[in-house]
Amino acid sequence: MRWLLLLLGIAAAQAAQTNPAKAPAGRFKDTECIACHGPDSPEVQGWRLSKHGVLVRISSPGRAPGCVDCHGAEAHRSANPEAMREVCGKCHSPRYLDTLAANGQRMVAVGEMKQREALALLTQARRRFPADRLQAMEDHYRHLQTHLRNIRMGVGHQSPDHQWWHGHPALDGDLLRIKGAWDDLMRAAIKP
Repeated sequence: MRWLLLLLGIAAAQAAQTNPAKAPAGRFKDTECIACHGPDSPEVQGWRLSKHGVLVRISSPGRAPGCVDCHGAEAHRSANPEAMREVCGKCHSPRYLDTLAANGQRMVAVGEMKQREALALLTQARRRFPADRLQAMEDHYRHLQTHLRNIRMGVGHQSPDHQWWHGHPALDGDLLRIKGAWDDLMRAAIKP
């Protein structure tokens, strides 16, 4: 469960970095979190697509956790491990939580493996070719980082749709484009 909380904390810290304004002081409600991040932000969409996000919209208040339940009422705080286990444990058994944690760890590990593969190619290209010829690879790698973040957010929010549609397939596409850009560079280097 701690890895899940770490991922939620990483996602919150990254969200704070994408918004250069200092997080406002005070206690917040979910509606204020959504308004600040924006309804179309990855943070909000990742949660809205989750089972919890859907339950919040269609059921009685308090039936499922929102932003404040996991992150606390202060802006951009990492999730508290003890509080999270307690919040999740209100509806889910410890065995279920352990299973989710193990599945999430595997999903993130696969994403990180793909990232390492992409970075290895990019590192080779950086050593061998001038920076002006690496723009395509660099752009694809930046996109890959975003998609890896989406995997983490999808896992943290328990949002399989966000994790898959905005995570793994998109990350796979970035990796394939990086490999294609590498192949293009290598072919151009051997032409007479």
